Amino acid sequence: MKTATYRLTNGKDLVVEYDETAPCQICGEPVVEASTSGTVICPWCDTGHCRYCGIRMIVMGEHIDGGSSLRACRHHMNWHREHTKG
Repeated sequence: MKTATYRLTNGKDLVVEYDETAPCQICGEPVVEASTSGTVICPWCDTGHCRYCGIRMIVMGEHIDGGSSLRACRHHMNWHREHTKG
């Protein structure tokens, strides 16, 4: 378990404990570090980049594109899991 500290608009700090091995809600890879969006999305998905090859990957809300961008992101990440991990 890790902790992340966020500075709130009222100037106070909010400390959140999270599991760095939990899967990112977008790509499915371990979160590793908290991002500016919180602790359930990895920093790479938060910034819209693949953690392995760096390409730009934008995931839109399902209500916008019917989930096609999320499926494409997960397909891309699955390719990396199958071809780049030893």
